[in-house]
Amino acid sequence: MRSRQPESADPAFLNEKTARKQAERQLLQDALAGGLEAAPIAWTPGSAAAIAPALLASPRLRLRPWQDADREPFAAMTADTEVMRHFPAVLTREQSDAWIDRMSRKISERGWGLWALDYLAEGAPAPQFAGFTGLNIPDPQFPIGPCVEVGWRLSRRFWGLGLASEAGRMALRAGFESLGLEEIVAMTTLRNTRSRAVMQRLGMQESPADEFDHWAYPTDSLERRCCVYRLSRAHWAANPQNRS
Repeated sequence: MRSRQPESADPAFLNEKTARKQAERQLLQDALAGGLEAAPIAWTPGSAAAIAPALLASPRLRLRPWQDADREPFAAMTADTEVMRHFPAVLTREQSDAWIDRMSRKISERGWGLWALDYLAEGAPAPQFAGFTGLNIPDPQFPIGPCVEVGWRLSRRFWGLGLASEAGRMALRAGFESLGLEEIVAMTTLRNTRSRAVMQRLGMQESPADEFDHWAYPTDSLERRCCVYRLSRAHWAANPQNRS
């Protein structure tokens, strides 16, 4: 696939729709070229760096930047074998901290990413760290790129409350309304029925032609085969629930 050079016009003189398209195109070109740590784009008002806070919050959930206080509960979550059942391995504390550092850097550079997720339980004295949800550009070695994916991971005690679906819907709305993306994808192993159910509740459609074997798993692992779900902007906009 051949990439095109970004437009040379100064984004400050572009209208909002054109600026969004230019930003999306540049981000996907970076992914295609492997330059995921490229310098941030000079965003215009209403583009990726200006996601309205209201899109990232609900009466019981909040998506936000990472804090040092998140490191301990996140490390515990990523060391939980049940939470990490469909991943190649649990994370060490060093790996967990490095993951937060990478996500924080990407959010700082782009204005969006895989945000920390707070649960605002009714009657609770303070928000509770529940995991993460958000948008991400997958590593270039994934065969479906370039693309933007929605992803989530929650601590076990927050399962069964509908939080992943609710937070995922907020992330999709931010991607379609603020970033102007035309499509968002999601990936998981075929055996991860919980995450696949969330993808279906979000209105995403499975794309069997995009199935692939994940290189991080042993060749004989039952988790190696992965599936891909897709959601177009038009399909998302046609669902009234996404406007509520």
